[in-house]
Amino acid sequence: MREGAGGRRQRAVMATDAEWERIGRAAAASGMDLSRYVIHRALDRDPLPPEVLRRAVREMLVLSMLEEKRLRGAGADKAWEDACDAVDEWIEREGMLDRLTDPGAANRWKAAGPVEEAGS
Repeated sequence: MREGAGGRRQRAVMATDAEWERIGRAAAASGMDLSRYVIHRALDRDPLPPEVLRRAVREMLVLSMLEEKRLRGAGADKAWEDACDAVDEWIEREGMLDRLTDPGAANRWKAAGPVEEAGS
């Protein structure tokens, strides 16, 4: 193995092409080279405790559910769908769902489907 500055050595990481491209985009967006980005993400702690992130996600989902109910009740279904599509596209580009404390939460939220009025 080749040794670099500060005693660093070249290592190998197994990843799919899609995963590697995504890591490369995230590293570029952070302004770090790929090696520094991987090390930074693996070793640095998140700035917020998991319980704070979980509560924030919960509150955002509650607010989202209330807003969906309000818009659909006002006959603005298309506006709701357009906003959801735009957010989904942004999240996909940014990879933000990876940062949820419970990665399954996003799939459960999508699987829940639209909010139904009580008694309908």
